[in-house]
Amino acid sequence: MPTAQLPEGAPATLMEAFGHIVAVKTPSINDLKVMVLVEAAGLEVYRQTAAQFDHPGVRALLIENGYDEFKHSLRVSDAIRAMTGEDFPSPSPADNPYLKGEIPAFGEATAAALLGLSQAEFGGKDLYEGWAVHCGNEEAARLFRMNGQEEADHGGRLVEAAKLLEG
Repeated sequence: MPTAQLPEGAPATLMEAFGHIVAVKTPSINDLKVMVLVEAAGLEVYRQTAAQFDHPGVRALLIENGYDEFKHSLRVSDAIRAMTGEDFPSPSPADNPYLKGEIPAFGEATAAALLGLSQAEFGGKDLYEGWAVHCGNEEAARLFRMNGQEEADHGGRLVEAAKLLEG
């Protein structure tokens, strides 16, 4: 598969894309394409973040979140298809333009950093719920709500991981 292309006007880096996405209340199709790439990148970002920790339980929880992030990218891709009929497939890590160059970890290998990240994941539930309300497509709304619930689950896993480190 060739490297996925950034949508027109998309943020150039993964960190810029994160910042952009959290500010979007009613996503355009290009915003959804950016989200496909961001969520797909989560697989590798969580894998690299997990590698920073010695605790096997923490690593397992982070890797599980990464797999879910990739599932989210597949659902957002399906939502694009439901809304427009257009295919915008989720790229593998090797084909994701947001994973070219240095890949940022989510933070330091500390319980405090995991707790901070948990707040962002909990916020993902609200983000996806807002998108579901404003998207105007029943199937896309269903997919967004599934992703939102799993974002809350990610936050819970991160809290659990922080407790493992503190315990």
